[in-house]
Amino acid sequence: MLFERGYNDLISKNYDMLPRIINYVNDNPRRLAIKRAHPDYFRVRFGIRIGEQTYAAIGNRFLLDHPDKLQVQCSRKLTDEEIRTITELYINKARNGAILVSPAISKGEQTVMRTALNKGLPIIFLTPWGFTTFSKPGHQYYDVCAEGRLLILAPWEHQTERTPLTRVMCLQLNAMVEDICKI
Repeated sequence: MLFERGYNDLISKNYDMLPRIINYVNDNPRRLAIKRAHPDYFRVRFGIRIGEQTYAAIGNRFLLDHPDKLQVQCSRKLTDEEIRTITELYINKARNGAILVSPAISKGEQTVMRTALNKGLPIIFLTPWGFTTFSKPGHQYYDVCAEGRLLILAPWEHQTERTPLTRVMCLQLNAMVEDICKI
């Protein structure tokens, strides 16, 4: 057999794409070693029950057991200065042991969660886009996942087409995060 089962062939559509493909192929052995060292972090688990909601998960599920989980929720009306201030507050709490939990909907929430990851702090991210059996963390999250600092939870099933988030969906995600922080 020339290729592994489930391989992904790709045709480069332009010259800018070729270096990315070469880097991806060259990085395959490192990613495989990481997956073999931490197989549970890269395997999708379905049927994780928290309160009344069932989730699929990728990453370090032990983050759910941490006693100090903190919901990150920011108004979308915050100014850039207010976002900087609130980010510092959340990062200080995370440095003191809190696990930050959020669907990262607003610009402020996205900034807080991205900053936490960049500073080596653990997070639980709630994504509205479900997982398939073959899902894995995106390339920007791969190393963070291997370090055990990331758990991605999906409350809804995978859909091929991503529909825009509605206000109702955002409210549901924030309520789910609230429940996650209570366990």
